[in-house]
Amino acid sequence: MTLIEHLTLVEETRSDINRKHDLVDVMFLVISAIMAGAEGWQDIETYGESKADWLRKYRPFTHGIPRRHTIARILQSVVPESLLEALASWINDCRKSNDKPIIAFDGKVLRGSYRNKSSEALQLVTAYDTEKGLVLSQKATPSKKGEIGTVRAMLDVLNLNGAVVTLDALHCQRETLEKIQEKKAHMVVQVKHNQPLLREAVQSQFQEVFDANKEQVIAEHKETGHGRKEERYVFQLKAKLSPELVDKWPSIRSIIAVERHRVIKGKGTVDTSYYVSSLPPKHKMIGHYIRQHWRIENSQHYILDVVFKEDASRIAIGDAVENMGLFRRFVLNILKQSTCGAPSQRNKLKRASWDDNYRAELFFG
Repeated sequence: MTLIEHLTLVEETRSDINRKHDLVDVMFLVISAIMAGAEGWQDIETYGESKADWLRKYRPFTHGIPRRHTIARILQSVVPESLLEALASWINDCRKSNDKPIIAFDGKVLRGSYRNKSSEALQLVTAYDTEKGLVLSQKATPSKKGEIGTVRAMLDVLNLNGAVVTLDALHCQRETLEKIQEKKAHMVVQVKHNQPLLREAVQSQFQEVFDANKEQVIAEHKETGHGRKEERYVFQLKAKLSPELVDKWPSIRSIIAVERHRVIKGKGTVDTSYYVSSLPPKHKMIGHYIRQHWRIENSQHYILDVVFKEDASRIAIGDAVENMGLFRRFVLNILKQSTCGAPSQRNKLKRASWDDNYRAELFFG
């Protein structure tokens, strides 16, 4: 199925008498406009008027290009869950299976998506295939703490069989780790002070090994550039937790320490982060999994902010905010999968704004 065929599955709440403009037409307009660099309602209307002939090659637009207020109203009527289902269905068609996909969960605040108080800005949690660079799912959450329940709800519906799920310390929660285990996936989760007993146990076990000079580096990584040098050393041990902690955290098989040595402008620092995992000790890919988790920051959040200007967007109308976020991720996925014609996502977006044939190639291959 093509992207447009998947969009026909999206539901809306408009009554039949208010459906002058076809929903799939409007969604195709919005995705095309974002692909051409549009950032707001006026941009989308202007793009539609400028590219009406190109748009009509693929959709009828029987009643012309809708005005910006109409576009906003129609997007607000889209049922977010059905749009997410269309995205997930399309992505499942596009993804090729690999041995062990790495799926990172992380939250992002859309900083411009509020009317009165910045604390009301929309927060989105994303599930991201770090190897393929694809957004698998997205869900709004009312607050940072609300991320815990949101991630659990996303875990319930995603196919995680054989995957490695990476999470930050907020999600070091027994119920969350059990859900991952139930889905026949492995997990790598950071441990911080929100789980003090577990963190103390992990830190103490590593300290005993370090004090006895029995540590073994299972992975190391060195970077130099822009006046900065960094060396990372990864250590992994079989978890030896107390019976009480084993009872609370039955899925933990190994513990990990990542020691970072940094020199910035001649000043050196050393810090250590701790993780727990359901993977066995001395797993050669463990350092890779941890590094890949932060790709969601560099490969998704950074591009959405710098290339798509998501944080600068002042769209703040109900479900339209969440739906626009999903449309941006539709476009990001299209760009990520494309190997044609441009060296970066930014260049792909610029070329798509100038070249009708290139934009059609991104959409339809």
